Amino acid sequence: MVSATATARGMAPLWICLLLACLPAGVLAEEPLWNLSVPSAIGELTMTPDGSYVLTNGERLCFLTGNGTVLWTECSAEMTDCSADGRSIAAARGQQLTLFARNATVLWRDDLDSDTVDLALSSDGTRLVVADLPGRVHFFNADGTLRATVDTRGDPDDDEKNDHRSWISDIALSEKGTYAAVISSRGLFYYTGNGRKLWAHEDELEGGTAVAVSGTGDEIAAASDAGVRLLNRTGALLWEYKSHRPVTALALSSNGSRVLAGSQDNTLICFDRGGEQLWTFTAGGWIRDVAVSENGSHVLAGSMDGQAYLFDGEGQVLKTYPLDGWVDHVALTADGTAGVAASSHEIIGFSTTVPVSLPAPAAEVQTTTVITTASPTTPTAVATTTAVPTAVPAPDPKEGVGLPLLLVGLLIGGVVLGAGYLHRRRSSLPEVRVVEEGSERSASSTEIPLVLEEEEPVASWEAFMEQGKTREAAQIISQQMLVLVGVRTGAHIFTTADALDACPGQRHDLAAFFAAADRLGYALEPPDVREVEALAAAYLHIAERMG
Repeated sequence: MVSATATARGMAPLWICLLLACLPAGVLAEEPLWNLSVPSAIGELTMTPDGSYVLTNGERLCFLTGNGTVLWTECSAEMTDCSADGRSIAAARGQQLTLFARNATVLWRDDLDSDTVDLALSSDGTRLVVADLPGRVHFFNADGTLRATVDTRGDPDDDEKNDHRSWISDIALSEKGTYAAVISSRGLFYYTGNGRKLWAHEDELEGGTAVAVSGTGDEIAAASDAGVRLLNRTGALLWEYKSHRPVTALALSSNGSRVLAGSQDNTLICFDRGGEQLWTFTAGGWIRDVAVSENGSHVLAGSMDGQAYLFDGEGQVLKTYPLDGWVDHVALTADGTAGVAASSHEIIGFSTTVPVSLPAPAAEVQTTTVITTASPTTPTAVATTTAVPTAVPAPDPKEGVGLPLLLVGLLIGGVVLGAGYLHRRRSSLPEVRVVEEGSERSASSTEIPLVLEEEEPVASWEAFMEQGKTREAAQIISQQMLVLVGVRTGAHIFTTADALDACPGQRHDLAAFFAAADRLGYALEPPDVREVEALAAAYLHIAERMG
């Protein structure tokens, strides 16, 4: 006669399967410690190295504690940065530059001759470096005294170059602002904190997108549409990596041991100081931002798939955090124990440490498996926690397999089978590629078509303009220029660098076009309709000159 205990034990697999089947998707997803919704679009996100304060900008400048408590909000700001202790906060909008104290008191305010495009404040708050729209860089002291102004534009007396503009994309400072790196459409520039030029690589980094400097200033990482470079303090090239798609996110650990680069092909790559690729991760969308701890032990990346990914130093996904849209901004503390991430209207804060509450002698082992769903834009991380006892007694042959081991086996089997199935589903999705529409159309036509071979054709730039989506319209025009260059030259065009190399006669015009397109297509605020129309006119002008 079968005992009730044996019957229950025999039914255990069935009950476990039913339990797993009833679990909702994402039930094991990591929850943030806090989240904050804001009505206006978030432009930038900064976290102090010790995690005590968080700073965001947009229509309102917002200063928070590390636990998400709003301390104060002030006037709107397009560019912001704060010192390591949060005592000094720099903000700029248009031509106005302001330095706030931690309590929101205005320390000083100044008006520049042109609009500000980027700024960086040293960790000790003693140096402020500001770039303006024409391509000049201004070096201020903490009291607002202007120490120096340098110009990254070309020499107007140089007749060999007909373009003397310089679109500055990014500024980065070493610790305490001893060194400053500036990347623009004209190249990479390196200065002392007082504004003295140390060296410049002009016309070598077309389409420069981002720059980062190590704490000592001995390493400088530069990103562009063509890839990533690492240079030393003298400007010598240490190594170079060429990518197939433009680099959209860059980070360099303070000790210079890790370089992180994310790109439009959805990949995040980690390099060591020597240029060796340590690991690669593929998300479900472009990598929008990346941060790394001081020693490279933790990495945080935000993607257009709506996820913030937390990695350890070996590239293993520890946690994922879903947000309500593209994850445009991320930040980590220096020791990597806390982080923040933001979409357009949501900010979350979280701890990277995993608390262990199991009693001795059992220890908890955390393993994380990334399962990519059938949609290429919604990867989900499922974390499974297994209790591993220090001593496992031998099972009684009459008792059969223990319930804990059975549960572990079912979980692992389910994850493996599900991952394989979903991988096949994702692999079967149609490939998206750009094709030309209406090759017989005259280059002087006012319509700039772009069709993507997918389930639904993408609307033209004019359709986006009618919907008020001027940023998207600028992006479409920029993509169509790549298509046009490929059609006219017969070359394989993947990046703006490819386009510039394929058209040496139009190199300067194309460089200015792509710089303007990037500025409009990825602006914090939607650009004016007239600016996008001017970009379309520049497209037609270049197309006509290309013949």
